[in-house]
Order: sequence, then C-alpha cells, then structure tokens
Amino acid sequence: MHISRIAATLCATVVVLAGCSTETESTASSGGVDNAIVERARAAVEAGSAPVTKVDLPTDSPKAVRDKYIVAVTCTNQGDGCPLSAQAIGEATRPFGWRVDVIDGKGDPAVWNSAILNGIAVRADAIVLSAVAPALVRDSLAKAKAAGIPVVSMFQPRDSSDGLYGHVLPDHTTQGKLAADWVIADSGGKAKVIEVTDDEFVELGQRVDAFDEQLKTCGDCEIVTKVSSTLATLATRLPSAITAALQQHPDATHVVTPTDNHALFASQGIQLAGRAGAVKLTGYDGNSPNYKLVRDGVQAMDIVESYSLQGWLAADLLIRAFAGLPGRDYVMPSRLFTPETMPESLWVPEADFKTQLTARWQNGG
Repeated sequence: MHISRIAATLCATVVVLAGCSTETESTASSGGVDNAIVERARAAVEAGSAPVTKVDLPTDSPKAVRDKYIVAVTCTNQGDGCPLSAQAIGEATRPFGWRVDVIDGKGDPAVWNSAILNGIAVRADAIVLSAVAPALVRDSLAKAKAAGIPVVSMFQPRDSSDGLYGHVLPDHTTQGKLAADWVIADSGGKAKVIEVTDDEFVELGQRVDAFDEQLKTCGDCEIVTKVSSTLATLATRLPSAITAALQQHPDATHVVTPTDNHALFASQGIQLAGRAGAVKLTGYDGNSPNYKLVRDGVQAMDIVESYSLQGWLAADLLIRAFAGLPGRDYVMPSRLFTPETMPESLWVPEADFKTQLTARWQNGG
C-alpha cells in the first residue's frame, strides 16, 4: 500500500496522528518522521510479543525406539543455549531409556571435531550439533555419514550441502527484522544505533543483515557505527570497544548486539561510558543472565527462542531417523520480551508441545 494511502487510513480511523489533515501528509509535523513506518513497526512488535499458543508440529510420528545412545556436541557450555538445548533431548527421550552425553565444545572447532570422531569411535547411534557450524567439522561429518550415523543440527542455518539429516533453528532473518522494528518503534523513528557484529557465524550475519535492511525503512534512523566482535574476545575487548563507540557518538540511542552473550559484555561498556539508562541495549536468544538484565532494565529488549522446544524437536528428528524416515527441518517460533513482560524462568512456548510429542512417540501415528 502506498504511504499516502496508509496515512489517509490512519486519519480516518481512531489512530489520528497530529498534523494529519490531507491524503498526502504521511509524516509528522516535526522532525520529518514517517508516522506510518513507526505505526507499522509498533504493530510488528505487538505481534512478535504475543504468546506462542501454537507450534507447528508433525502431524504424525513413528513410535520411539528404546535405549539409544546420543552424543550431543555443544558450541560451548559458557552460555545457556548450547547446553540447555542438548540437555532437553535427554529430557524428551528419558521415557524411552535413551542416554544423551553432552560434550562441551569449548568454542573450539578442534574440540568439535574431536568430539564427533569420538562419537563415531564409541558407536553412538546419532550425533547432535548444538550451534556447531557444520562447515567447520565437514570432514568429521563425512566420516559419521560413512559410518551410517545420522547427524542433527540445532540453531545453525540450513544448508542442503551439509549432508545432515535435519535441522532445528529459529528464523534468524525474521528475528533481525523484528529487532529493527522494535528499535524504530522505541525511538519514534529517530534511532541512532551502535551495532555489534560477529562475522564468525553465518546465522549472526543473517540477523545483522536483516536488521540493517529493515532499519533502512526508517528514514530518520541511522547506524552511526559498527563494532566487530568475536566470542573469544567478548570479555577482553567488547566492553572497552562499546565505551569508545559511545564516547565517539554521544548521540547514540541504542546498542544492538547479535546474541545475548554479546549483550552481557556490551552492558559493561555502556556502564563504563556512564550511559546506563540513557542508551537502550538489545539482544537475542534468551540466556539466563539476560533474563535478569531485562527484568532489571539493564537490557531493554530480548528476542527469545525456547531451548526446551529446540531439544524436543531435535529428539523428534532422531526418532524419525531411527525409523528410516526422510529427514526434515523445523523452524522454531520466537517471542520478544521487555522489562514489563520478561518471565522469571526461561521461556517455553505457551503451546503444550511436550504432551503432544510424547503421546505421538509413545503410540505412533
């Protein structure tokens, strides 16, 4: 719909914008902010903040086999996401006598490869990668495939060439767009953003790219600088880099980070710069420390996926693999939280997916 038509609709309804008097006026009388863009962003944020009462689950399932041994390799156990998603596989399959060994990948591709090769050597029935980049363990995955061991990936983007049985992941691009909409709405269309990037991981690049493209729809919003970071240097470099960026750009209104791990250390930089409370911090994923940061108002917003759901859907893929069914992928929902809405415990979708999946696994069909 053309912006002038949007403006006309807004003028004709309850949402009457100040200074809106003709069909062609779509901007506010002060500052040139496009009210239609801000209202669209607010609507997107409202939708992205709503309870998730429905999860797309398989319409049928084979009966779960018993007594399987799974090796789950995490990106690292430093944060919540990787280990909790892997541990959820054990929770989901405990009624069937499965054993799930969670191996700390320590953020090191050498450890990832070693863990996969060890899983092959001990004859694991399946291997799960929790936020481990398949491209960095390609040779080990080829050996797992040659040994007839199915491999399932969690969190990483889908890649038809990786040879994996299936993937469970959030929609990183949709998350990036939602984060930009929140910044647009929160700033009233006048955001000045310091953006933290991390080029090590494809999915984080997807978030950043989607955020950048969506923010461009806001003509008076601006990314004033980008701060590059890596997981290995979060503690040692990111706080001081954020402080320096805020000193160079005192008009910055928001610091946007690609994960909650980054947000945790970026918050230290904001505090060191003396800008706590004046600059809004955002993150993704929903790590435990960030739940408290959001509730305390240190972090203004978090886009959260459910680690529990991620593990349960990975378990469903493994059950299908053991039944000889074709592989598939699952895309998980996310939910946006602010200090007013952040729950006390880790978010789980409001839909009762555990009861539904367990019934299908126990009975088949």
